[in-house]
Amino acid sequence: MSKEIDELKKIAGGYKIWALQARKKYIDLRLNNETEIRNLYIRLINEISEKLKQEGTSQIRQKQLGILAEILIEQQNKLEGQLVIILKKYIKANAEAATGYAKSIDISAVRKANVSKLTISKVTDLHYQANLRAIETCWARSEKGLYLSDRIWSKAKKYRKEINEIIQDAVAEGQDCVKTAKMLEKYVKTGSETLAKDYPGMMKRMKGRVPDDLCYEALRLARTEMTVAYGEATIQSAMVSPSCNAVKFILSGSHPHYDKCDHICGVDTYGLGIGVYPVDKAPSYPFHPNCLCITLTVNEDPEDFVDKLKRWDRNPGSEPGLESWYQNIYKKSSMYINK
Repeated sequence: MSKEIDELKKIAGGYKIWALQARKKYIDLRLNNETEIRNLYIRLINEISEKLKQEGTSQIRQKQLGILAEILIEQQNKLEGQLVIILKKYIKANAEAATGYAKSIDISAVRKANVSKLTISKVTDLHYQANLRAIETCWARSEKGLYLSDRIWSKAKKYRKEINEIIQDAVAEGQDCVKTAKMLEKYVKTGSETLAKDYPGMMKRMKGRVPDDLCYEALRLARTEMTVAYGEATIQSAMVSPSCNAVKFILSGSHPHYDKCDHICGVDTYGLGIGVYPVDKAPSYPFHPNCLCITLTVNEDPEDFVDKLKRWDRNPGSEPGLESWYQNIYKKSSMYINK
């Protein structure tokens, strides 16, 4: 069992089953997302490859270049549209995975306490609204002046530029259509190492203009935005959860070298514990692209929280924190229909 998972179980305590389920869902979504994006790139390259193979072993001519240029423009638009669809799906799923943890905790406690003033549907809706806010935040987030839709567009444009450069180089070398098609197929599946081995002259001429992995930029964007969604949903859910005390960050076991993650996850800034922050003081997460650090809400012990709910139900004044949550969050939330 990895160190970070042991730490997650320790922090989650009585809620560890839900915490592990949320983490597994996050990892599964990440793997599925990467497979989907890579397959998308392979399909696009196969379209170009099939077009080239139709010309047999003849050299690429000017007419064919014009056709390929048109295909690449179409593919840029197709890639942009498909990446938007993929990211929308996985951002939504990651947000749901994160809010599902705190939601399960609150629903379980309300059921066990049998509180007369709280309903399961209303508590569920609080976290549903938190989920919506997290998703909206992801798409509205600006990075270096670019919104997510802008960053997706730039990845699609970069794809067209890189493939066009490879084809242009093949033309300059007098390479035939079939050989160029096979070269593109190998590249999208196995990366630039194959090109360096099988086409050393081209790699020398390109001088680093060909990335090691054609899909890498899109994959990194997707990883980052999915993690943003998970982290933002954790914060949003913590803000509406009556059982939540703070947010905990756990250093990933696959962390390669010391950086800001070690500091954020390894200090006790607010006296709440190592890597624990008040909800309104939590650092921006993820801490860098491809960050695998874990985040989860810190909640009251299950039995203690159920007892607190019962006391509050009998006498609201006995638990001012819960009463404030009830008046300012629970009662003011609006129920969503047709979820």
